[in-house]
Amino acid sequence: MSGVPEAGSGLARWFGSFADLSLADQRAVAELVKAGGAIQGSVEDIMPRLRRTRIMALLREGERGRIVGAGALKVPLRRYRQGRFANAGASIAGFEEAPELGYVVVHRDRRGQMLSGDLVEAIAAAIHEPAFATTDSNTMRNSLERSGFMRVGTDWQGSKGTLSLWVIDPGRVMLKGRLNVTQIHGPNSSHR
Repeated sequence: MSGVPEAGSGLARWFGSFADLSLADQRAVAELVKAGGAIQGSVEDIMPRLRRTRIMALLREGERGRIVGAGALKVPLRRYRQGRFANAGASIAGFEEAPELGYVVVHRDRRGQMLSGDLVEAIAAAIHEPAFATTDSNTMRNSLERSGFMRVGTDWQGSKGTLSLWVIDPGRVMLKGRLNVTQIHGPNSSHR
């Protein structure tokens, strides 16, 4: 998809497949993801992971300018997905094949402008199946909640901070405090 300029921001939003990007743009996204700490490893290690994403949302300065924000709907490995739900003490029922919203990063000189929320919102609007996200960032927690994700299970200690699990299921009404507790929450959850 082509970029659609945002009114007054000077940024163009792009939404599509990572494979649709030029090799230079693919590398720029990988460098941004690395710099933002969303994935550890070299740019060469990150590129194959980005190729496995379903959808990418980008923000760039102007129609063809520098990429300053990225986010993705990715396809995690089964054991990774199971581990995230197990760490949260939440049931994975209904989310066994769920993609994960992640790799949300904003260039350091554009942080504090609520751009991560724009990226999360764009990806969440394209989700038509159960999906999940994990984060240790308060900014991301707020963006996920505003975009319709529901926090489930209990928080756990990750390598960089305290992580929380968030889910969205467009096929099910998810009202805060009124979830199907037996399917979403584990038996010891404090978020009921």
